[in-house]
Amino acid sequence: MKFKNVNKPEKVRIFDDSGVCRWLTVGVGDIIDLPEEYGVMLGFEKVKEDEKPKTEDKDEPKTDNLEDKGFFDELTSIKGIGKKTAEDIIKAYATKALLIKEIKKKKDLPFRDDVVKKLIKKYK
Repeated sequence: MKFKNVNKPEKVRIFDDSGVCRWLTVGVGDIIDLPEEYGVMLGFEKVKEDEKPKTEDKDEPKTDNLEDKGFFDELTSIKGIGKKTAEDIIKAYATKALLIKEIKKKKDLPFRDDVVKKLIKKYK
């Protein structure tokens, strides 16, 4: 069943077709296919049949304006944060302002501890 995350970025445990488990960060507004009980437990909204999931470009993150592109470049300039991690950060927090707001609220960020420490050092 398709669900849409409407709350906050959430780490979700999923199994691929071969039965391998992996963790995926589901950003706000992202649509994901999950078992019904799991999606409801996470507090996600059920998606209507006509609502389409976001498509992603694998080569470059989606950027609607220059500020977003600058945010991606700024993240990848942090030592130890590469393109994939920067894309995950942007999926969870679309703008630098949102990320800074969460850091200042002292919220738990849904990333590895080393990445969180680098983000706090850069944006606190």
